[in-house]
Amino acid sequence: MSDLIDAVIRTRKIAEQIAIKSLEDIAGISEAGLRDKIISEVKNHTEIFSEGYYSPPPLGIGVIFNEKPFDRFKYDSLRNPDFWPKENSHFKQETVGMVYFSPVDRKTGMIGDIGFTFYLGDSEEIKQHIKNCYSAILDVAKHAEVGMTFSGLCSFASSHFANKFKMTKLTASNSDPNQSINLGHTIPGSFEKDFVFGDTFEKVKETITKNRVPFIDTENFEIPQTCAFTVESRLEDLNNPNLPSVYFHFIVCFNKGEKTILENFDEIFTAVGMDYMKS
Repeated sequence: MSDLIDAVIRTRKIAEQIAIKSLEDIAGISEAGLRDKIISEVKNHTEIFSEGYYSPPPLGIGVIFNEKPFDRFKYDSLRNPDFWPKENSHFKQETVGMVYFSPVDRKTGMIGDIGFTFYLGDSEEIKQHIKNCYSAILDVAKHAEVGMTFSGLCSFASSHFANKFKMTKLTASNSDPNQSINLGHTIPGSFEKDFVFGDTFEKVKETITKNRVPFIDTENFEIPQTCAFTVESRLEDLNNPNLPSVYFHFIVCFNKGEKTILENFDEIFTAVGMDYMKS
């Protein structure tokens, strides 16, 4: 199983490299233009499939640009065609951007999704808000331990977010209509023995989608010694509705009990000019 965790780490690193290259010279670019840059970079990495598993949106890539009042960040799901990358939405000085894409390792079927919010404007309030959301979501990943249940970790997250943030429209999991919080999912094949993905990319995508255990408050999945799962959320400032919803996506890996949190954002922040995230 250790080789599968290594594949998750490797695939997430490739996602980071793709993001860094894609975010070069983005002034004036459209959402669709950035998506096209991402898919062009994906094709330079033969270790992964030529598109992401999470589709729709087309190619497994989400890109959203928005300015005040930031209503476009209130999307229900990136699968909704209303929120697919558009040709007429462009990156401007005060634009807040969101990127998500979902690469898959050809050899193992392991995924290395990455998603993040970026902002290059002048508002110190927005910058601090992005930093606060990043730290709050990362704290959930830091709290995870072998033997914890997803429901228990959700309870921690709810308490941790309380009085500071609210979660943007719940991205519902079909597994339980009674859930109230959704923070990600397992990475299929990272903990199950003799897991079979299929012999075509369409089968691989279907297998990944159907076998993710949802990280929700009604799921009592117990974190095993070796596994990988995502920790992700979209947070709004509870006391200031004028600030954007902020999204970050982390991956937690356990390899025989040893924990690694995959952030992979420092070089992205440097490349795009978000030095304030490192202060």
